[in-house]
Amino acid sequence: MNEYIIEKQTGMAFPLKKGDLISIIDIEGKQVADFFAVNATDYREYFSAEATIDCKESLLITKDDILYTNLYRPMFTMIQDDVGVHDVMIPCCRKEMYDHFFHNGDGHINCFDNINQSLSEFGVPPFTTLRPLNVFMNTSITSEKKIVIDPPLSKPGDQVVLRAEMDAIVCISACSVSEGPCNGWKCKPIKVVITSSR
Repeated sequence: MNEYIIEKQTGMAFPLKKGDLISIIDIEGKQVADFFAVNATDYREYFSAEATIDCKESLLITKDDILYTNLYRPMFTMIQDDVGVHDVMIPCCRKEMYDHFFHNGDGHINCFDNINQSLSEFGVPPFTTLRPLNVFMNTSITSEKKIVIDPPLSKPGDQVVLRAEMDAIVCISACSVSEGPCNGWKCKPIKVVITSSR
């Protein structure tokens, strides 16, 4: 078992083998973790929020659900979920997003850069768009089809546990948004525990 702390507004990547477990733990509560992964042997295959939504026919991802790749193959299974509310609609925060909503993009730390930089350490080419599983992110859709972001429901120590269904390189970024309710207006660290299947 290996434990890591992803400090606030930073990212970290990890190689996983099929059958390994990865636990994503909200240390202080109300902190989103952007989760993304690529196939360890073919970087052209990667986690797809769109394919996952399509396969489940739902925006709700929780215990026993499968995360799919862009090739519609199972990549992870969520085997534990203490919260039950996560997001698959919103892309990674990035400079352009901060410019659009908050007019402060220049130099702002963001999950898009954190994930690409962390994956580059494993030789993964940069992605031009990133749509992760936003673990603990609390989004909903109103009757007028408006997307609403509220503070996460996660409490200190809440976690999700995912089982790798293929060899993968996983990257997790502790979300950088302090300007709105996404992280309860305060960025905090995330803990990761990897349990080997071997």
